[in-house]
Amino acid sequence: MAKTNPTQPKKPTPPQPGSRPSIRVDDALADDLAVLMSTGANLSDAIRAAVRQSADMHRTAWANGIVPRGTAPRLLAYQLEQKPTRAPRPTSPYAAASDKRPTPHATGRRIPAPPIGQTHRA
Repeated sequence: MAKTNPTQPKKPTPPQPGSRPSIRVDDALADDLAVLMSTGANLSDAIRAAVRQSADMHRTAWANGIVPRGTAPRLLAYQLEQKPTRAPRPTSPYAAASDKRPTPHATGRRIPAPPIGQTHRA
């Protein structure tokens, strides 16, 4: 039976549900959490949202074959959803059609299409 090398790094394992992992908060993490919490989120919700967004990015990259499974993708760009605005009142009857703005449809959680020029790989 082979012994494991004590100097060889162990593969990280995710925490079990219900566990309470602890992390050291440095200045950069404190600043990042302050930004997320400025929206009204508490510390737990801010951390959950950030981890969920990062995990979704990984899943999307893996599902579309951008990087091999188990490899961290590099984010090059992102797109933000803009809140719909109320259409201004028409200034004349002739301007009514051009003043109407479409309201974006609510969407659930989904995996976006692969980047332009890439094809979906199963």
